[in-house]
Amino acid sequence: MGKTMKALQFNRPTKALKLTEIPVPQIQHGDDVLVKVVYSGICGTDLHAIKGNYPTAEHDVTLGHEFCGLVVEIGADVKTLKVGNKVTVDPYRGCYKCRYCAGGNPQFCMHEGPRNALGFFLDGGWAEYCVAPAQQVHRISASLNLGLDLACLVETLSTIQHGIDRIGVVPHDANVLIIGAGIIGILYACIFHLHGHKSLVVSEPSAERRARIEVLELGYRALTPDQTREVMTEAARDLDHDGLDYVIDCSGYAPAVEEAFQWLRKGGHLCIFGVAPPTAKISISPNQMFHKELTVLGTLTNPFCYPKATALTAALGQRYLSYEKLAIETFELDQYETALSRLASGVISKAVFKFPE
Repeated sequence: MGKTMKALQFNRPTKALKLTEIPVPQIQHGDDVLVKVVYSGICGTDLHAIKGNYPTAEHDVTLGHEFCGLVVEIGADVKTLKVGNKVTVDPYRGCYKCRYCAGGNPQFCMHEGPRNALGFFLDGGWAEYCVAPAQQVHRISASLNLGLDLACLVETLSTIQHGIDRIGVVPHDANVLIIGAGIIGILYACIFHLHGHKSLVVSEPSAERRARIEVLELGYRALTPDQTREVMTEAARDLDHDGLDYVIDCSGYAPAVEEAFQWLRKGGHLCIFGVAPPTAKISISPNQMFHKELTVLGTLTNPFCYPKATALTAALGQRYLSYEKLAIETFELDQYETALSRLASGVISKAVFKFPE
């Protein structure tokens, strides 16, 4: 009998999450890589999946799409990795044959993409080991001096990197509003600070989350929605001078998005990052779109972003990504109920499973 490992698996038909013992996965294809998981994150999408509100496999599947670790075995065809490499793992891949992949947009892949995502449809990182195709496993260069604790955040930052790529270069005289100070909103704020931006407001109803912005000492205002509305109502008296150039929604709360649209000045951008319910709607003025030349854009997953996001993670470093400052807590796998509960309650911004190296 082969070696076994602990894994946290989800069964969609019964909505049951259980800690179980399963065989350590084996190399089956020439491009397979066996990774010893060291850190594996829990995000809001996982909470939705466990409730049955996000697509997963119809059979038992190991969740966990944000993870990093060490290469312990490689297939015969793998040329880019060696046993012992520190790596991050991208949960997504495209077929690289359909019209979307050929056009450089594997996030829209007609055949794979999210349908074969690790941690949703294929076994992911809430386990001691995971097998992934070599194209999804990225070596962490020693020159980056990036520890695996922070490398666990690369997947999250890769989705933000895609948002940054979609938004483009933000001038330093721009006025920016971030809606929502969950982990995504906080990380967006950290990146703007890293790049030297001074004029930024974060709107967030939770006092605990606003306090996390203060702890990071970014010099940005963290306001309640009512305070934000008061400030922007005054700004609306002269939008040309005091309006917003960029609104980045990290909340998924449609009424806040609709309201913020009114505060954009000419040439403004609205970036939709937060995942709103499928039935949510907003009303915007085509007349404003025309006269102000406004841009509204969405951002989905992380196409071709992992190398850039890994370097971005290293650049942010402990100054911005300290677990203590970000209110990230680590747990052993068998503490999953506590981890999920603390994350769902908002007491922490992120939960991370830590495995022995």
